[in-house]
Amino acid sequence: MQVRALIAEIEALAPPHWAAAWDQSGVQAAVERQDVRRLGVGLDPTPEMIEQALAWGADFLLVHHPVAMKPELPARENGYAKVLGMVFRHNVWLYAAHTSLDVQPRGPVRWLARELGLENLGVLEETGRRAGRWFRILGHAGQLEELARNLAEYPGVEVYPCGARALEVVAAPGSDHQIFRAVSEGGGLLHVVSQELDMPVEPLGFGFVGDLGQPLPWNAFAANLERILGGPPRSLAGEAPVMVRRVACCPGSGASLLGRVGQTGAQVYVTGDVKYHDAQAAREQGILVVDVGHFALEERMMREFAETLRHILAPQGVDVAFFVGSDPLRRGYGNGHSGFGEKHPQ
Repeated sequence: MQVRALIAEIEALAPPHWAAAWDQSGVQAAVERQDVRRLGVGLDPTPEMIEQALAWGADFLLVHHPVAMKPELPARENGYAKVLGMVFRHNVWLYAAHTSLDVQPRGPVRWLARELGLENLGVLEETGRRAGRWFRILGHAGQLEELARNLAEYPGVEVYPCGARALEVVAAPGSDHQIFRAVSEGGGLLHVVSQELDMPVEPLGFGFVGDLGQPLPWNAFAANLERILGGPPRSLAGEAPVMVRRVACCPGSGASLLGRVGQTGAQVYVTGDVKYHDAQAAREQGILVVDVGHFALEERMMREFAETLRHILAPQGVDVAFFVGSDPLRRGYGNGHSGFGEKHPQ
């Protein structure tokens, strides 16, 4: 598979133009290689992750976090210089889907919402709106019949035959890339006209909030969350509610969204990297913040992103492997830990 085609598949799911202005999503290191057969996926572009991926035979690396937020000359012997040296020596591309992926509500960033069974989902901090798209596709009858069958399998896509040589297709927000992919695989000789629709529109942005299908007592909710995450939180801030009905979450560092969480009516906010004064603000707002760390939510997110790409790329001859990372922060001095539901002396 050609490099540009692979990047197009990644960017169909995490379009770089939706990334935050301060971010460095996109190509981190471009090399001469143009053919990709093995894609390695991980959370962080650490020397350890890249070494494992190279040993596996990766010729393209996809990570979540950019190699540097402020790129500079590799003038010092540090991890930044080592990573760049590794990818250039092995002629391997390095790409980061950071906030371009974070703001996609249909993407893997909402995996915890699916695990918790949250309903009526909304965005915490809206950064843009994506509209649906209308297509008119002209071609030969046989081509259009096959295309219509293929498109009918895609969620969010409606197909309307218009005689023997035309189709009209309506794609829900975020589904238009499926139309473009299907047309490109249709063997050519198709003429496509499309335009954005006024409705429906889908908000994009950071974090999400939703309702539990059935309210739970705090201890039951905490036990379920600990089971899903495979361990206890780093810390709690605020008072635990008697019942949990509405839950907000922002993978990564979400403390800056506390004010928005307070406006949603959520009793519990799951995020990472909460600081002292953030904890005070949570208590004042009557929100229980569950700090699970930066790593826990995003590691699973990238694992799910790898699975999505494996499904898309396998038919195109590209193997995809996910490389497990490690949390740079540890809980306490040893291996012991306390559970979500335990009370601790103040």
